[in-house]
Amino acid sequence: MTTNNGIRKIFGQIADKYNLPGLAQIIKSNDHILWKKDISICIDNILKAVEAEGDTKELLKEAKNMYNGPIFAINAQEKKYLIKAEPNFEKAIEDLAKYDFCFKLSPYHVINTYLAILIAQVTEQNLDTLLKKGEEHMEAFIAASLKENKNWNKATLTSAKPRLIIPIGAAGCGKSTFYHELGNVVNASCDNIRYMLFNEYGPCFTPWESTLAWFVVNRMTDLYIGRGYSVFYNGVNTDMEYRSPITMENPDPLYAGIPYNMKLVYFEPTVSLTSSEVNELKSINLWGTALDKVNRTGLSSNVCKILDLIQTNTERTMERTRAIREGKAKQDPFDILYPVPPAIVKMFMEQSFVKPQGPNVVVVPRKEIPDAAERAAFYRKYAEMAAN
Repeated sequence: MTTNNGIRKIFGQIADKYNLPGLAQIIKSNDHILWKKDISICIDNILKAVEAEGDTKELLKEAKNMYNGPIFAINAQEKKYLIKAEPNFEKAIEDLAKYDFCFKLSPYHVINTYLAILIAQVTEQNLDTLLKKGEEHMEAFIAASLKENKNWNKATLTSAKPRLIIPIGAAGCGKSTFYHELGNVVNASCDNIRYMLFNEYGPCFTPWESTLAWFVVNRMTDLYIGRGYSVFYNGVNTDMEYRSPITMENPDPLYAGIPYNMKLVYFEPTVSLTSSEVNELKSINLWGTALDKVNRTGLSSNVCKILDLIQTNTERTMERTRAIREGKAKQDPFDILYPVPPAIVKMFMEQSFVKPQGPNVVVVPRKEIPDAAERAAFYRKYAEMAAN
């Protein structure tokens, strides 16, 4: 947690300059959740690196996010970082005016945009160039979908009341099949945009890269909804606090003000777990122990089923990406495939047992349907519920 007076002063300057009373009120409290959020911790640690005595660029290597990940790493183990310049906090405040879409969203989005500007300064990434590439990607996706997806119709592509559709579910839950049946809904996929922007770095999935990729996703989401397109906010979105900046499920004023017409689509997990079984699953450390080396003695049968699902998912993804890894095939720019560590898959599984509540939630029951046509018809029914 941080309540560094330096970042409090910066946030106050932002609130004053852009007349943001919501942000001004939030920063008065030392106990507000803003100080516990990754966006504030990152800005605080960048500021501390600048204020400390020594070589700022070297000190920025030690700036970390709330998960103790080096913010500017490409590969921390190999001591590779993307640090090309020192941040300019005052200029970043001025530059917020260029990305004023964030002001109508929420205080969280304002701070997140400010962080993206700082990270772009240090890494010498041009935000305008990233946004231009993002828009080109989206336009190419729309053109390809109109040509190849029978559920798309140019005559009804936009509407006066576009919808933001947010999927919530772990890997293998059916999101891709569901999305294919939506039709006329733009895919704002962080995986696709991250790869398109940063494939020269791996992508590396480190904090600087994730911040910039999601900044582009958020801008594209707002841009295309503003043009009348419905948007599929395509991420795993399993953690309630992680998605609250968009969904406002947490009613804190930090997240208040999102002007979108939203539907949350919850994909039920394959296996139901009790709270004690979820805790049992959380106690397994797949970062320190290989999945096939986990001692299952004493584990409940349901937790073992989850481990089997993770194994199946890992094997399936590795097989699907083999040709890409071996250079025999290229990535589909609109359906990026890459292996995800089993520990990450497990984390998403753990989070996926918390079902969102409210009238804007569509629940998709888990159902194994081997026949492709029947499976498509099943998901089409729920896609229509989300889109209408």
